[in-house]
Amino acid sequence: MKIILFWSNKPTESSSPTSWRGSELRFSPFHELVFKAHEKMGNEVEVWTYQKVTYWEYPSIKIKDASSMLNYEIVHKALTNGHSIAHVADAIRLKRASQVEGVVLDMDAVVLKPLPEYDSWFATMPSKKTGGFAPQWGENKPPMKVHDNSWDGKELTAFPIKVGPNTSKQVHDLAIWIMKKLETDPKASSDEWNSVLWTVKKICSTDTTAKVYQPIYFCPLPAWLGEGKCYSMETPTRLDGKTELFGHTLPSIDEISEKSFVVQHFFESAWNKADSIDEHTWKNLGLDSLLRKEYDYIINDTEIKTSQRPTLEKFFE
Repeated sequence: MKIILFWSNKPTESSSPTSWRGSELRFSPFHELVFKAHEKMGNEVEVWTYQKVTYWEYPSIKIKDASSMLNYEIVHKALTNGHSIAHVADAIRLKRASQVEGVVLDMDAVVLKPLPEYDSWFATMPSKKTGGFAPQWGENKPPMKVHDNSWDGKELTAFPIKVGPNTSKQVHDLAIWIMKKLETDPKASSDEWNSVLWTVKKICSTDTTAKVYQPIYFCPLPAWLGEGKCYSMETPTRLDGKTELFGHTLPSIDEISEKSFVVQHFFESAWNKADSIDEHTWKNLGLDSLLRKEYDYIINDTEIKTSQRPTLEKFFE
């Protein structure tokens, strides 16, 4: 199966469409881990972008021109008008995934295991169980439809998703809808972003063949921290299987190691308008942080839950 990613530079106020398109794509230090994880798993990956990539050392990961999906001039105008680049990422990835029945995955996701082989599957992320922002599940806020009745579906819809033969047309239509929205003036609220995930939930509800996963499998960490932060970076870690936040118990690193296909990290969230992690922070991750242990597993080939922590220096030579 093809895994579809998107990454692009944000245009500056002074950039023209042509200069933006002709600029060199800037990656985060974190993306080394993302790409090496895909290589370790033998994944077939496409990275769609509007920029050029002069030097590329991952032959199994293909760089693709996003302008073949949605013209760069349209996208440049949308971004300079205030649309989030997250909407562009959704449009490109959903359209491509609908063409190849692929996986829509975020660039802040580290793959720890080979992905499941179901024709169609959907992921969820933790919801708050208590407090004013906890979802009030019911007719106006239905949970995810879990077709095998293996759990109650009361978590938030999230990427990644695997597009299948029963969902490709609906996913394509969603991509086209987003593309049309990008040609209009953006709204100040997050309704448009929410509507994408609401539509994904509706698509899931119609596909009786789809597998719907609990958060631990694809998005085990909540996205409740602010810009540039994630529970995976914390040291001492709160990922102990005991810490409770808003009625939700954070999983332990051992549980993530045993169950998670993918871990999504939110410190570079485009929706939060976060910047890339700086190299000093990246090189000095706490020894007991999940992100450091993922690094050791992917780069240094150790177990995630090991207590032995090799140096990071080799990675940055």
